[in-house]
Amino acid sequence: MPERARLDALALAGDLPGVLLDAKRLAASAPGVHGRRRSGQGEAFWQYRDHRAEDGARLVDWRRSARGDRFYVREREREAAQTGWFWIDPAPGFNWTSDPQRTTKLRRAQTLALAMAILLARGGERVGALGQPPRGGARAAERLAHDLMTPQRDAEAPTNSCIIFLSDFYESVETWRVRLAAAAGAGATGALVMIADPAEEDFPFEGRTLFLDPSGRSEALLGKAENARALYAERLEAHRHALREMSARLGFPALLHRTDHPPAPALAMLLALVSERFA
Repeated sequence: MPERARLDALALAGDLPGVLLDAKRLAASAPGVHGRRRSGQGEAFWQYRDHRAEDGARLVDWRRSARGDRFYVREREREAAQTGWFWIDPAPGFNWTSDPQRTTKLRRAQTLALAMAILLARGGERVGALGQPPRGGARAAERLAHDLMTPQRDAEAPTNSCIIFLSDFYESVETWRVRLAAAAGAGATGALVMIADPAEEDFPFEGRTLFLDPSGRSEALLGKAENARALYAERLEAHRHALREMSARLGFPALLHRTDHPPAPALAMLLALVSERFA
């Protein structure tokens, strides 16, 4: 494992209990998902429904039907679990906050991903870090947290999967078009969770300001940073507009979340965006 990845993994490992606690608290406040509660091949009883002509006499539940003047069919619950996959941006700039008293973008992404994983696992589905084996059962979220310890790289999308990408999405729209088109080509859909620090949204800088690339490869010095505020906002909005339009066409609608806002509304919106895949 590269040294940077090893150090990141160790840092995350030490913070795992806190992240998991945050995720469990967040999941407890969410409505949850119904998981695989629909008819299909399985053993567990799900519900009765009215008999239809195409069912024939063989499917009639005669014991239930004898209690009234209608014929009923006993439906079973579908047992084939689906998988929710997660990809969290490994870029150094994602593990950043403008205020030491506020969570980093990475920490908020981990919390949202694990809270979503808890809800999916509770609904009977499996969860996995993209590129790692999927997990199921009561401890699926804890195992996923360990899988997310090592910064993720691009991985092939599983066929007909649901993938949730969590990032600040500052890479070019073309980079994301290639990534999402490959996933869509495999039949995948999902959602983008765009996580931003308030300083990235509001650009509060004034006067002589030195901006450093988190990777350490470049820097920019502005004599009057406030003069760049309007142009910065215009370019950021144009970038996000293009990203939203492109990702929506490929089956990955996007939502924006600021780290100075509570995470519960973002989780609820994420649930709404992907719930059809697990209905």
